[in-house]
Amino acid sequence: MIRPHFSYNDPTLTPPEPGKDLVLEVGLIFSRPGIGPKGGGQYGGIPLSVGPTTTLFRRHDGIEMRLPNTDLLLWHTPFLTQAHYRGVTGLHRRPGWEWLTWTLAGHVAYGMAVTAVPAHGVVPVTEEAAASPLVIVPCGGRKRGEPAPAGALYTGSYHRLCQEAARRLAPLERIHILSGLHGLLDLDTVVAPYEMRLGRPGSVTADTVHAQAADRGLLGAPDVVVLAGRDYSRIVTAVWPHARTPLAGSRSMGEQLQRLAGIAAGGGLDRIGLHQKSA
Repeated sequence: MIRPHFSYNDPTLTPPEPGKDLVLEVGLIFSRPGIGPKGGGQYGGIPLSVGPTTTLFRRHDGIEMRLPNTDLLLWHTPFLTQAHYRGVTGLHRRPGWEWLTWTLAGHVAYGMAVTAVPAHGVVPVTEEAAASPLVIVPCGGRKRGEPAPAGALYTGSYHRLCQEAARRLAPLERIHILSGLHGLLDLDTVVAPYEMRLGRPGSVTADTVHAQAADRGLLGAPDVVVLAGRDYSRIVTAVWPHARTPLAGSRSMGEQLQRLAGIAAGGGLDRIGLHQKSA
């Protein structure tokens, strides 16, 4: 029988950083519902090795087995118990806790995104840029406390996963962040922390982004991909009506994260389908 030893006792409910290290620290994983023995139930055990696409774990009976990361979930009980004790429900909707809905694939992709941030946010120019799609990702609510290159400013797990997925599709100079305050940002543009959500008074509009794209010679991009939810996708598709929206049709944030993790893991767009209307 497996006796978990991990505990979470932070009264401020500060979210730990997701990734492989957290998976190994918690030390207990389960398969998704429907993935288990023929007699019913789920597989569960101690993670031994978290790989790019699969994880090796030891079951309660001592048998070691390997399953795809997309079929495995982290044990969340310690975090949910502390939240319940503090009178907090819907912890996964709080900033920084989005990973509670992830499979292990999301944790792996997040780790890849963090390590892929270039030093000082400087984006090198490569010859392959002209043949690559223009990829637009959303900004994020969680930010560093000091000015930083846009590619390193946003620290939220959703944004980091969007960036990692974007890096699988295009070189860094073809990736732009759509900021609610600034509009289109290159990854190496230094930006101070700010508070402005898309759709609020004073936030950027499709007209603003259209003018920015024209000034930067991006308006005629033949291939545009937007890795974002509905509000951001609407602005992008208003500027580039032919833009592809791989997250369209997602029924939940968890499904968006699954799709992003699949792209970030090298699955490409074809394996999740392409859509022309916003998510």
